Amino acid sequence: MDFSVYKAKSDDPTHALCMTLEEHTRRVIRAAIELVNRLPFTQAERTEWLEKAIRCAVWHDLGKIHPSFQQNLKKGTTVVSIRHELISLWFCEQFLTLPIDELFAIATHHKGIVSDGYKKLSLYEIGTDLACHLTDDPQSVNNAEEIVKAWATLFGDSSPVTNNISPATTYSDKIRNLLMKDRQRSQSVDWLQLARMRGLLMAADHIGSAKTENELPVWKRLQLTDFYPTAPAENKQTVRVSFRPFQIKMQDYKGDVVLHAPTGSGKTEAALSWVYANQTENVRLFYILPYTASINAMVRRLKGIYGKERVTALHSKALDFFYEEAINETNNFQRSEQIARNKRSASRELFYPVKVATLHQVLKHALHGKGWDMSLFDYQNALFIVDEFHTYDAHLTGMMMATLKWLKQFCNAKILLMSATIPKFLLDRIVTELFAGDKSKIIRPNAKEPVDAEILKRIRHELICHPEHKIFNALTLITDILKEGNKTVLIIVNNVKSCQELAKVFDTYGPKLLHGGFHREERTEIEKAITNNDRLKRPRLLIATQAVEVSLDIDYDIAFIENAPIDALIQRFGRVNRAGQGKKPSEIHLFEQSIGNIKRIYDEAIVKETWRVLLNLDGQELSEQHVVDACDEVYVNGYTDEQERNFQIGFTHDRITDFETSFYAGDWSDWVEEVIENSNLKIDVLCDNLRGEFEKRRSDGRYIKASQLFVQVYPWECPKEQQDKIKDKQETIVATNLKYEPGIGYQRIERSPDFNFL
Repeated sequence: MDFSVYKAKSDDPTHALCMTLEEHTRRVIRAAIELVNRLPFTQAERTEWLEKAIRCAVWHDLGKIHPSFQQNLKKGTTVVSIRHELISLWFCEQFLTLPIDELFAIATHHKGIVSDGYKKLSLYEIGTDLACHLTDDPQSVNNAEEIVKAWATLFGDSSPVTNNISPATTYSDKIRNLLMKDRQRSQSVDWLQLARMRGLLMAADHIGSAKTENELPVWKRLQLTDFYPTAPAENKQTVRVSFRPFQIKMQDYKGDVVLHAPTGSGKTEAALSWVYANQTENVRLFYILPYTASINAMVRRLKGIYGKERVTALHSKALDFFYEEAINETNNFQRSEQIARNKRSASRELFYPVKVATLHQVLKHALHGKGWDMSLFDYQNALFIVDEFHTYDAHLTGMMMATLKWLKQFCNAKILLMSATIPKFLLDRIVTELFAGDKSKIIRPNAKEPVDAEILKRIRHELICHPEHKIFNALTLITDILKEGNKTVLIIVNNVKSCQELAKVFDTYGPKLLHGGFHREERTEIEKAITNNDRLKRPRLLIATQAVEVSLDIDYDIAFIENAPIDALIQRFGRVNRAGQGKKPSEIHLFEQSIGNIKRIYDEAIVKETWRVLLNLDGQELSEQHVVDACDEVYVNGYTDEQERNFQIGFTHDRITDFETSFYAGDWSDWVEEVIENSNLKIDVLCDNLRGEFEKRRSDGRYIKASQLFVQVYPWECPKEQQDKIKDKQETIVATNLKYEPGIGYQRIERSPDFNFL
């Protein structure tokens, strides 16, 4: 039988993914082999999964020979009138004796089981639809056994072919029940095996379809020489220095651990030291950071260690990051967009062995969000580094701890938590809940070791408190410093509007702003400017919101900061005299009152307690121990009642705690993606004055560049009566009450100022 006439993808030879059914199948087989060989299996597991993955790859798309499917390809239509994978299932059920998990994977490798939601199968598709399609293709039905035998011969598959002279026109009750959410759990089957088999076939199919089966990166064993710490030399170059004692200790530490160490002490080198001690062949590494900007920076750093082919970013704005990388290499926006989309797709799956991600991306899978079945392989025996987390966000902290517990118990993952700001009550809770009360799992720099003691005793800041004052009460002081011209100044406020108003006051000094009110295109440029390798080209005056708390490599001489929770403030302090190499401590001016309202942002009780504790340190030079003690004192009684309720809601989330009994193979929760990606309840909108530029970019085919013009706003900032919609597939929202000003961000049109600096 001649299978060369059948296509698997586009019938247009100019299309990038045009290929025959045979070519596609061979690519998926190769992808399955390469993928299994790069996952952390034992030899026995690898042998078993190779056999199963290859067999699924051989049979998963046989149904594409149906004339209706081939006709769709010739027409170039995107309307799918036939579920080819269900025709593949029919061939396999009637003429082969495949294990139930392989039949399930073949049936669901494109759509999920019958349930509510997008991209799920329907009762019609797994019922009467089959008989209709078989009637439409009597030739294949009559020759089905010969087709199966010829296909098996073509790919060297040894599965015995059944001589079925009367093939049924329906699926077996068992497979039909497994394909329906309301009946699946009534079946006697290993549901986890169903999910794993489906995830592995989907990954292989996506890799083969993208023609990247020969590009799967080979695992690299980390060596100490890959990440030796460095320090600046007199000629502005960097030189290698010795590891600190606590970093050396991490190089021999196997298993879960908490690293409690100051900002700027070399936590990243300590984390990689832990990876060095715990790595096993093909083990996956996840480096978890709280913000996208710090993720992008860490991706670049780890690429220098592991090689760019092994490391990827995984967060909600990763498409922009990949596009910027690609456009710098290709200088062709169409090619760059395709590269970026392919990288984002591969990053979400099993392609890369090193992923730098937000916690939300892992939470998504713990909550049964889309792709959770592929994560069963990604997370198995993996190493997770959680670098900084905010105690004051009690709900997220609770969900984080629940997820880490799931990763340890369900995936056999190893965990490293590290922070400069973790209070004692939370540290005790982590040790109790995650590490069975074993306090030996806490590692800190050792004060008895001179090199470690140097970090602990380091004095970087002098705290100056301003009771009952706001930053605008210090305008004269700030102006005088700027006029002198020999110090860089950092101002940190708690909301966007305050940031923008201060920018107007100091406009003469060319301030750079950093806050959440910029669209993604300008935010990228701002981050590049404030982290420029040439420190002399960085802005002398930076006015920022909480966005500056991320792990950006910035270092200012003096700071003026609004009060906030203690752990947030410690991160802010770390943006000043970062390395502690100044001739004397840098001044941190802390203001009790915020210019804008912070009730929507922080717990008021924690903010007040933070001020009370820090006021006792007014006028003092702060050591690292001072800030650790201050953090412990603020949280001496643990969370407030409201925070504790929020923590428990996250920590006892039934989707996570009852993961094994609450999932359905081949199903996912559509709401998870929306809730996780928009956890701050903001929406993407286009400011009214950018509509023309947006539409021009779209008409030019620059879709990613167009999407980078969106800003995120709270719904109350753009009520429905002040929304317009562009008639495109995304139904882009245009905020008619917002305008965008470069360097400033979005602002309300014709609004009155809430306060006056004069």
